[in-house]
This record gives sequence, C-alpha cells and structure tokens, in this order.
Amino acid sequence: MKIGFIGTGKIGSAIIKGLLNAKNSSQDIYVYDGGHKSAQKIAAEFNLHLVNSYTEFNACQAVIVAVSGSSAEAILKQLGQKYHGIMLSTGGGDLTQINSGLAQDTTFAKIVPNTPVQIGSGITAISFIPDEKPEVIATVKKIFTQMGAVYVVPENLLGIYGTVAGCTPAFVDLMIAALSDAAVQNGIKRADSYQIIEQMLLGTSQLALASKKLPEELKDEVTTPGGSTIRGVAKLEETGFRNALIQAVNAAAN
Repeated sequence: MKIGFIGTGKIGSAIIKGLLNAKNSSQDIYVYDGGHKSAQKIAAEFNLHLVNSYTEFNACQAVIVAVSGSSAEAILKQLGQKYHGIMLSTGGGDLTQINSGLAQDTTFAKIVPNTPVQIGSGITAISFIPDEKPEVIATVKKIFTQMGAVYVVPENLLGIYGTVAGCTPAFVDLMIAALSDAAVQNGIKRADSYQIIEQMLLGTSQLALASKKLPEELKDEVTTPGGSTIRGVAKLEETGFRNALIQAVNAAAN
C-alpha cells in the first residue's frame, strides 16, 4: 500500500518509522517536499519517495496530513482539489464540512496517533463520517493496526482519546524522572534506576492487560497490611497524586 505524507514533524516521522518497522517498502512512502528540510532529511535517511506536487499523491491509497492548526485546513482544501483517495489529518478539521466539499472518490477522516506507533506499540484513535464506506474504514484500520491498537470513535470523543493516549506519556515520563530521583537519593545508580523503573512499568502494564483485573485489584495484591507499599500509597493520596493526574488530563483536554 502506498501512503503519502504532508508534514514530517514528530508525529509524521513517528508514523513513517512505524510503517517502516512494520516492513512496508520505503518506496511506497511518499513525502511532500515543499522545500521543507525535515522532509528532505527523512526522505534521504530512509530512501523515501519525495514528491513536489499534490497530484503525485494520486499513486497513494491514503495521504496523511501531519500538520496542526489553521495550516492543516488550508492544506486539506488544496489537497482535496488535486488528490483522489483517502485524506487523513492528525491536526483536526471538521469531518462533515470537509467531506461535503470533496469529490465522490475522495474522503476525509481524522486520526490521533501517539508517538509509540514508531515501535509498533502505539494507540491511534480514528473518526469517520457516519456513513463512511466499509472499505475506507478497513483500509485506514489496516494502516494503523500495523503500529499498535486502533480505536474508531465518534468525532466528539476524538480529542479526549488523543489526550489520554497522546499527552499522558509525558506525565509518565515525568513520573519516571521523579521515581529515578528518589532511587538515586536512596543509593541506586541513575542508569540502573531508569532500567528498573521502566521495566517495572512495562511488567505492570503487561500484567494488567493479561490478567484483565481492575487497577484496584492489582494494587491490593501488593499492599500487605502494615507494609511499606500501603504506607507509600497513603502518602500519594495525602499529597494529591490521584487528583493531580485528573487535573492534568482535564487541563490537557481543554
């Protein structure tokens, strides 16, 4: 499957790397030049197909516009006049409004992938118009299931799915840094602390997914009466850890 890209910043590059790691041919990935050094750099690094006009994307089944803000809508409008296929945007755009102005053989959907797509462990939320063709939905899902889990959600929920999947990794990174500081404070080497904490998070997540148990159940399994873990949990509650996370998600979503 040939896939085009307009925008090769952090998320665009992450998707490209994810596709390559999923064994897609580098020459099946088309990148719009547009004089952008980032596009030229990634095309040269991975031997991608560099194009200079939107019409060249007509060889692609889908084109991903990985640009945010008002620039995304302007690009989607221009792209829709020259490209016939599936247009995907990571930066917004109104589903109904944009689709109403497209040719019959062109459609628009919105995607919110997170950066772990680059290693095949990502999460991508996708929104389609209500009457989207099943073959279009299948094609878009096929692209992103190569890189992790896919959730098809209503447009009004796309933002919060994107927040929970895309913003919270930064919160977890902050938690890793704080836990590492505490480990170092208590005598563990910095490099060792990162390995221990990151492996702990990985194992904890895998256990939760495999066991299907609720977080409260898993917490109770390691909090023995009068033990060190419950003392730590009590301190987290005392200092507002749970509420801080809720407020962080709400702030990111608004």
